[in-house]
Amino acid sequence: MRRLGFDCASFSYPRREPLGSTSLVYGDSELVDLDRDELLSALDAIGRLRKRFPVLNPQASLAEVARYVRGEPQMVPCIGGYKYFYLDWNLDIWRCEAWNEPLGSVFDLDRIPNQREPCNACMMGCYRNASMLMHAAVAATDAAHALAAGQIGAGVASLFRRSVAQSLWALIEEAPKMRRLARRRRRTAAKAEGLTRSRRSDERAGA
Repeated sequence: MRRLGFDCASFSYPRREPLGSTSLVYGDSELVDLDRDELLSALDAIGRLRKRFPVLNPQASLAEVARYVRGEPQMVPCIGGYKYFYLDWNLDIWRCEAWNEPLGSVFDLDRIPNQREPCNACMMGCYRNASMLMHAAVAATDAAHALAAGQIGAGVASLFRRSVAQSLWALIEEAPKMRRLARRRRRTAAKAEGLTRSRRSDERAGA
């Protein structure tokens, strides 16, 4: 992958059937026609690849997907419909691609109530990774609201959960990669800006 010029990679759950929304993120291809054991083997391979190449899927997120494949309960609730949404080409807002009806227009987003009912209808990487990385922050916000309302027990319970520790560890684990990618993007942007300025200077000199 490095020879091909990739700085990092991210993997998403293979999907063959249409989702409930307008999303077209699926495909009837043999490349994504995997049974349970093949999926678990692929997840193990991604975990091993992380040791040799920057993979943006947190290890804890991959573990969540593996639990989903094995039919086990999820540890971290999806933030779709609360902190993460699907916006389609009609400018309709959906809780996620798997949802079967839109929440409303993007222009009404401020008036759309938060959707926090537990849902594990899909294992799309963008939702699963974001849910894992943001879970600790969401729990801290919930704890602050509970404490402000005088619900001390609920506030403490929001924070002292294994899932919060997993989320914090995922953030610590991913932070170095995020910083490296941010530096590379800044350098790329600065180089592109320099080339643009040089071209404009040449054009003015030629005029």
